[in-house]
Amino acid sequence: MTEWMNSDLWWNRLNIIGSKAAVIVIILGITWLILKIRRTVIRRAFTLTRLDEKQRATLESLLMSLTRYILYIVAGLMCIGNIGVNIGPIIASAGVVGLAVGFGAQTLVKDLITGFFIIFEDQFSVGDYVSINGGQINGTVTSVGLRATKIRTWAQHVVVIQNSEIKISQNFNRERMRAIVNVSVPFDTDPSAIEEAVQAVSERLTESMPYLFLRDGHDQPVEPPQLYGLADIADNSLVAKYTITCLVKDVHYWRAGRELRKALAEELMGRGVALA
Repeated sequence: MTEWMNSDLWWNRLNIIGSKAAVIVIILGITWLILKIRRTVIRRAFTLTRLDEKQRATLESLLMSLTRYILYIVAGLMCIGNIGVNIGPIIASAGVVGLAVGFGAQTLVKDLITGFFIIFEDQFSVGDYVSINGGQINGTVTSVGLRATKIRTWAQHVVVIQNSEIKISQNFNRERMRAIVNVSVPFDTDPSAIEEAVQAVSERLTESMPYLFLRDGHDQPVEPPQLYGLADIADNSLVAKYTITCLVKDVHYWRAGRELRKALAEELMGRGVALA
């Protein structure tokens, strides 16, 4: 009883607890500081590379995620060791524990492996517009990690999909895209009228909106809007469908399609050709 009432004993214990708490606070503070500094360091490091903006953003996202996990684990082990727990056996048994967990976390392992190959093979990058699994998810990639990928849809919803669930990915941002527009007109419309309308639209758009189209070394359109041909004839509804194509810059793919449809509709109606 006298030992418990000894003020020196309590004071020593409070000093020990206070010192250990102070060390933990310092560890957490240093970890927080490193987390802040690493963003600047990683970004400045990539400015020295010759990677394009999308590849830099993708690798920055990956490194930010990877370093965060590493710092959390190291800080956690240091805090545990500070309170008197021997972390040696924990580290030594990590392999055995990891093997045991691996059998129950096969999906996580698949996510990590798939994420690595997505980044290594440059299937898509941050900022690319993609269609996942045959149109199941459509949107702009905002983050590519080893475990999951984040995609922001047109409605501004953020969809998180595990990398192992990505079976088919269609990338709409690889420098060049072919805009394909179909126009349906009455069956008895003279094909030459369609050709003349497409030619007029092609000349007008390449002059008024030259930035839409993919250009060669001589600053000329690689493939201006042109009539691909008669795509289909529907006998039951007496409709003829024509296809018009052009090569455009990937960032202007959607706008090029809209402008081409608008210009074709105006040109055909101006020539007295009805749209079916």
